[in-house]
Amino acid sequence: MKKLLFAFFALFVCAAGYADDAPRGWTSDINAAMETAKKENRCILILFTGSDWCSWCKRLKADVLDGNSFKNAVKDSMVLVYFDFPVHKKISPAQMTEQNRWVKKFGINGFPTVVITDADGNELGKISGYAQEAEYIRKLNALTGRKNPRQGW
Repeated sequence: MKKLLFAFFALFVCAAGYADDAPRGWTSDINAAMETAKKENRCILILFTGSDWCSWCKRLKADVLDGNSFKNAVKDSMVLVYFDFPVHKKISPAQMTEQNRWVKKFGINGFPTVVITDADGNELGKISGYAQEAEYIRKLNALTGRKNPRQGW
């Protein structure tokens, strides 16, 4: 029992040094996102960002991703995945390995980039860079075939 408690404590201490500050409503666990997407018949939106150094990433978050229009556009149709590549915060080696696997899979070469996938992680479309909220939502709708924001995905 003591060994089990020690192992749990050691794991907690090691994990406590790493940031996992995905915004509310987002996850950094792609496997859990895929399970949810399959269960709820949703697409996955993966954000590749540099939260503490990329000025366009910060603007996208503030101007688009934190906005009610974006939240309403994706709330019933997308599972949101947050892959952060910070400079000043630590990401666990396991999380960084997983994120880099997806960077390679989708050929990400700049931030911010959003990739829309099906529930199995197959790419449906990609948006690179920044756009204002209305334009960004229009691009999301175009990728997923939505003509009217009130339609389901």
